[in-house]
Amino acid sequence: MRTLLLLLMLWSAALVVPLGCASGVPRHFAQSLAADTHLGWRSAPENQLAFSLATATGVAQVELHPLPDQFTLVTLELPGMRRVEAVQWQGDSGQSTTLYDGEDGLEGVSLQKRGHGFRLQLQLSAMYYLCDGGVLTVIGQRR
Repeated sequence: MRTLLLLLMLWSAALVVPLGCASGVPRHFAQSLAADTHLGWRSAPENQLAFSLATATGVAQVELHPLPDQFTLVTLELPGMRRVEAVQWQGDSGQSTTLYDGEDGLEGVSLQKRGHGFRLQLQLSAMYYLCDGGVLTVIGQRR
């Protein structure tokens, strides 16, 4: 049943794949790193990046390429996650940090419960980590 539900979510996410932000071609900014992680694009205002991550294991990884300086907000929809335990960042030069530890996040990191998952928004000082590119890992519990 869980597999069927996950496949249905991934299929419906594939049907709703808007073009993304108007400031460039957003598909060049991020790519999924894990075979079980589905990356879906969302429409967003100019200078923002929005996408969704769905995973069968509860651990989603996405590689972000360097973002243009004018980007001010990155929004991730996390459908199917029951709980987000951590959000970690590892930069291309090897530095790493925890953006969210299950209870608190850095300034500019907000996590909101949605009907069937979460919405993670990264802005302000959190964008400092994302701007040069690296790997974003979201650790959670799948439904």
